[in-house]
Amino acid sequence: MADFHLSRRHVLAGAAATAAAPAIAQKAAAPDDAIALAQRVRSGASGAREEVLAALDRADAAQTQLNFAVLIDRPRAVASLPADDRTPAIPTFIKDLNDYRGWPTKNGSRAFASTPPATANEAFVDAFSQMNMAPLGKTATPEFGLMCVTEPLAQGPVKNPWNPAFSTGGSSGGSAAAVAAGVVPIAHANDGGGSIRIPAALCGLFGLKPSRGRLAGQARGDVPAAIAVDHVLSRSVRDAALTMSALQSAPGDGLNPVPRLNGPAGERFRIAVITATSDGGAPDAEVMAGIDRTRRLLAGMGHTVLDAPWPFAPGDFSRDFVALWALGATDAVVAVKKAFGEDGVAKLEPLTRYLAGQGAAMTQADVQGLMGRLAVYRDAYNASFRDHDLLLTPVLSRHAIPIGYLSPNRPSAELMADMMRLVAYTPVQNLTGAAAMSVPIMTATSGLPLGMHFAGRRGDDARLLDLAFQLEAAAPWAQRLPPIWFGNR
Repeated sequence: MADFHLSRRHVLAGAAATAAAPAIAQKAAAPDDAIALAQRVRSGASGAREEVLAALDRADAAQTQLNFAVLIDRPRAVASLPADDRTPAIPTFIKDLNDYRGWPTKNGSRAFASTPPATANEAFVDAFSQMNMAPLGKTATPEFGLMCVTEPLAQGPVKNPWNPAFSTGGSSGGSAAAVAAGVVPIAHANDGGGSIRIPAALCGLFGLKPSRGRLAGQARGDVPAAIAVDHVLSRSVRDAALTMSALQSAPGDGLNPVPRLNGPAGERFRIAVITATSDGGAPDAEVMAGIDRTRRLLAGMGHTVLDAPWPFAPGDFSRDFVALWALGATDAVVAVKKAFGEDGVAKLEPLTRYLAGQGAAMTQADVQGLMGRLAVYRDAYNASFRDHDLLLTPVLSRHAIPIGYLSPNRPSAELMADMMRLVAYTPVQNLTGAAAMSVPIMTATSGLPLGMHFAGRRGDDARLLDLAFQLEAAAPWAQRLPPIWFGNR
């Protein structure tokens, strides 16, 4: 078998339960967040070894209920423990779209079932793992990260710890399940169309998509087709803020450094609200109720809330984003064929092959026209901020996604149409390179989490973190735990 690697970024670069969890014997309780765990280890209240061993026990138990991981490597996690037990080793997971040396990168695909281990770390996960992180394994993803749910044919669906009949979202669904269920306090994730923010919204987590070019290992420059970025999913804002400040690239490209933020600066923002879907419709009643409650919360906090239209025709944007997605799928199929032959291509999911067919049918003139339109969308988005500072939108047009609703076994054209009706809001910031976040401040009447989506322009990461800290203080979520929970109560 060829030594083949194809990360999500490389795929896209060519385009430019309710049952309660059983009690688990563990030496140390799971921390509230990664910073608290590190403080406890440094103080001697617990040790790095017992924290990692406890997390491995939680991971093994959670895997049987949630199917969140493609690999849990106990021997390596134990062998990698620091010699000094007072040196923090924060249990975490790496999403299986990125290379981590010694583990195979299977990309959520049956075509990679026998792929050999990676020989080096990708730049972001290498930098992330050096933040006193102790990766325990790799988390599940849909094939090449192309879906907004995590139900790959290679492994089956990842289940949501709030209710296992529902999806964790995607494509960082495995990482979201691990953090939401208390297995680890923080996990690697990436976002090429909403893949950090969607799982955060559905699993009650904080998920921030950084600005394009902000963090280590990511392309510099403001090229609309460079849509994928890496970051983390966490339970606390401060864990995400620390990760961003630690892993940001050197200043440049018009991006000012993000300071180390430990709490709100307290800026008051003009926040514009957009709720229309790409086809001119409205999100479901639970989502709209959450938006209305969020508007009142923001106004009560002293922010100005106003309505705004999309700065471009949302239906045209959706069509062109799918075309960009199709070009990425085309590159993926070409690379799989080169590495594994037609047998490898035959193992790819129907949606991947369907999108690749659309991308292959595009002429060079089609691609050039697409890239020109993408730049127009980006510029129109940026210009719209003359009258407001930040945006508030839903994350998805539905408050929950039943497992199977977006099954990869469904007819591909129908499946893609339903997915794009759901994903009406988050791809905008991938195309524009803007910072955006899902904040778990709302709950549906069913008790399921309901994240709210805030966005700025490229470079507005610090402003969003300021607002996130304000919201965390005004509507705290740390005390809300799912029925399937493996940490301390």
